[in-house]
Amino acid sequence: MIFLKCKIIHTLQEIRRFTIMKKLICFFLISVFLMGCSKSREGSSAANESVNASNEVRNADIDIRKLVKEADVRFLTTDNRNTYQLVNSCLKGFGAYISDENTFNNRSQSGYELTIRVPATHFDSLLNFILTHAPVKELESKRTSVNDVTDEFIDTEARIKIKKESAQKLADLMKQSKNLTEILEIQKQLTDLQSEIESVEGRLKYLDDRVIYSTIRITFYERVSYSERFAGEFRDSLKGGWQVFLFLLTGVAYLWIVIIVVLMVWLGIRYYKRSIKRKNQI
Repeated sequence: MIFLKCKIIHTLQEIRRFTIMKKLICFFLISVFLMGCSKSREGSSAANESVNASNEVRNADIDIRKLVKEADVRFLTTDNRNTYQLVNSCLKGFGAYISDENTFNNRSQSGYELTIRVPATHFDSLLNFILTHAPVKELESKRTSVNDVTDEFIDTEARIKIKKESAQKLADLMKQSKNLTEILEIQKQLTDLQSEIESVEGRLKYLDDRVIYSTIRITFYERVSYSERFAGEFRDSLKGGWQVFLFLLTGVAYLWIVIIVVLMVWLGIRYYKRSIKRKNQI
């Protein structure tokens, strides 16, 4: 009996130890898990900070770059007048304007060719607005291009700076010179340099204008059926025929002397033949 009690007590102690060990293991595992989550959050936070920094650098790089944006669009429309009015009326809201406008009307098509200048920040929004709201029946072509002119822009600015410094040195040298020949020679070089500076500055202004204002060239048209142009072509044919008739009359007027000579020769030959015929009858 005593032995049985001892056995039971020993078993209970073993179970208690096992329970304590189990709790310790669970506590250890939970601690490891929490530490892993904390490191994961720190890593995720660091990754997010790295991505945000990368995006900031990329955005700053985009702001520094000089980009020339252009687009060429051609589409078939259901109504030329409505399309033109839509394009013309929406430009003011985007700060854009039409720099060149041309209309065409041939045997099969009639439409418009528009060149639009728009601030670069509104380039995509204006293009999407026109294609979304215009009565486009068939989009034939759409081409967009982005040309990075940053290097040329920086190079042109550097050239202007160098040439202006050279011009200043020549101006200072001319002030110090007392020889008339030297003054005239320096003046000639300074004039040539000023001309080069103006040319390079003109190029820089052109680049700057193309960067600030993007270009969108739009061509839209309607197909012209034969029944629609029949009346016009028939009227033109009548006018053309009348012009041909007048041209022939003018040609006859120029040849009046030739006609009279030919007529007199013909009458003379006829009279001669009749006179010979009479003689033979006698």
